[in-house]
Amino acid sequence: MPLEQIAVVVVGLALAFIVLIVVVVVVLRWGSRTGKGLVLGESLPPHQATPDVSVEPAELIGRRGVAVTSLRPAGTAMFGDLRIDVVTEATFIPQGAAVVVTAVQGKRIIVRQAAESSSAPR
Repeated sequence: MPLEQIAVVVVGLALAFIVLIVVVVVVLRWGSRTGKGLVLGESLPPHQATPDVSVEPAELIGRRGVAVTSLRPAGTAMFGDLRIDVVTEATFIPQGAAVVVTAVQGKRIIVRQAAESSSAPR
């Protein structure tokens, strides 16, 4: 490759790098003036957020609930008024199916699909 072509490529890369730096500086300064910075402006609605649940593991075993999301194998289930992240016993459970807690391993709450899926949660 001739020296002239190499010079054109190097100048092009240098200009692209300078433009990139200018854009980043402008975006950061504009963000700090609006007060938001580079932070998400919205949060999850309260009914979608998973609350910090302080329930003893022994209280959950045997408890029945309903799958809020499809469990493949992880998802969310409602147990009364508690919305809890759960994991299945390596099976797929569709949204709306009744589930029962079979075990708790640390922070993992393991469920399986309940025999009768039309029962109401406790």
